[in-house]
Amino acid sequence: MNILLKDVILSGKVQNVLIRDKEIVYTGEEMPDYDRVVEAKGLHLLPGVIDPHVHVRDLGQQEKEDWTSASKAAIRGGITTVFDMPNNKPPTINLPNLERKREKARKSLVNYRFNLAVTNYNYPEVKQILESQPHDVAALKLFLAGSSANEYVSGTDVIKRFFELSRKHHIPVICHTEVQACIDHHVRKYPSPTVFDHDAIRHRICSVEGTRMLIDIAKETGGIFYAAHTSTAEEIQMIGENKDRGNIYCEITPHHLLLNEEILPTAGNFAKVNPPIRTRADNEALWEGIRKGVVDTFGTDHAPHRKAEKLQDYRNAPSGFPGLETMLRLLLNEVNKGRLDMDTLVRLTSTKAASIFGLEKRGQVKEGYIADLTLVDMNKEWKIEADRFRTKAKYSPYEGMTGKGDVVMTIVGGKIYEVKEVDI
Repeated sequence: MNILLKDVILSGKVQNVLIRDKEIVYTGEEMPDYDRVVEAKGLHLLPGVIDPHVHVRDLGQQEKEDWTSASKAAIRGGITTVFDMPNNKPPTINLPNLERKREKARKSLVNYRFNLAVTNYNYPEVKQILESQPHDVAALKLFLAGSSANEYVSGTDVIKRFFELSRKHHIPVICHTEVQACIDHHVRKYPSPTVFDHDAIRHRICSVEGTRMLIDIAKETGGIFYAAHTSTAEEIQMIGENKDRGNIYCEITPHHLLLNEEILPTAGNFAKVNPPIRTRADNEALWEGIRKGVVDTFGTDHAPHRKAEKLQDYRNAPSGFPGLETMLRLLLNEVNKGRLDMDTLVRLTSTKAASIFGLEKRGQVKEGYIADLTLVDMNKEWKIEADRFRTKAKYSPYEGMTGKGDVVMTIVGGKIYEVKEVDI
């Protein structure tokens, strides 16, 4: 079937885009033959969002999220590809557990890849998996601290071995850079902590120390260091000073860019996340990182939990909140406000991720590329109401926020999903 997206705004010009099966076969001003037409006058066409940082949970934690609910949430958010993080039950640390995840992921409505966890003891298993050159493994995931029940790695010798694997197989190491020993040191200062102490307990220096160490290891080994959810001004500066090496990348989240400690009195534990949301000065440093080209990608760090869990006291409330349905809306709103331009948004949400992680024929609206696309209305107003989310996690630190610029259609491999107020 030939599907024509008629009169879309693409790269600042009104164009027609023809999809045949899963492929983009024409972009331009002519009117090719078609079997079905989508009238899209005034709507912007973007490459489908690629999210390298998603916790689907669909192994042992299905009550929090599964592939069906996560992929519906992704479609609502204009996201066509997700990378699932490995801290499941059981964790993705070996081939049998990877096979279990592959079986679960068959329910997905969107494209997916997997990130393999590295631990102090699973180097042989990871090496074996990578030597088989699996198409669905996007990256290794390294935690330097505990976060939602994952194992973390200690010892630079172990880390260096995985970075050497990274260089050999040209596969990024996505790193959660907070250092556990540093957190342990600071937590002792707060015998009765609340969410207002979270930033001090998981102190910024814990992220800064980890990022500094991993930059040094990447420089020494030639492995590919991808800093996940970068949250501090100091990290942005360090990464920026080493960007010219070509093997150091920086991911940020919308919440570290747009939220800060001032949201805590109203959001409470709904805003508890690792690393913590920081300060207004850190927000500005991340914006400067975007302007200077230090930031490479956006990730949602979609980390769903049951609302009842988040309503517990600080110690028992898990860290993380849903982000698949809010990220693109929030960023389109920033485009409308003039803080972000559309070309930069596309680069940070799609094009650069496709390049870093080797996703062929994705990340651009171009003839010969796969028809993973997002159609957005820059004039459509929205209000975030978590009880209407597709994800199972019905809470958000953005609750009640309003803005303009929203997804109206998500196309995954040529399959069209209209985004409406009813279930997908």
